[in-house]
Amino acid sequence: MTAQIDKKWDGLTITRDLAVGIYFAGIRHTRFTLRAPVAGDLIGAHEQYPGAPWHLTTIDVYRRQLLSVGDIPAENLTTELLRDSLMEIDLAVIADADLELEKKLKPQSAATPTGDESNTPSSGTATE
Repeated sequence: MTAQIDKKWDGLTITRDLAVGIYFAGIRHTRFTLRAPVAGDLIGAHEQYPGAPWHLTTIDVYRRQLLSVGDIPAENLTTELLRDSLMEIDLAVIADADLELEKKLKPQSAATPTGDESNTPSSGTATE
């Protein structure tokens, strides 16, 4: 059973596999889809867990970004489930996917040349 992803996230997701997975309903669920972060993710996490340790806030932010994890129903994909079941290695996999997605979405720098040679003159004193 594959979760239907909301169209507003088209092109703004990444799908990867957890190393260990989240144990739920008798099986380990490993395939996950993470959406791009929005400002409300961090705000919501801080509102839900005011004064919480950074790690708990991070897990809640990722929970908000997770569109699916295996066949775990969305209503069961809670911060508590992640906190109690997510191995550190899998937390790192999600963090890497988040970083990869942010890099993919980041616009190219306007300062980066796009095919032409640089307009910056080379130093005549450079050593080869």
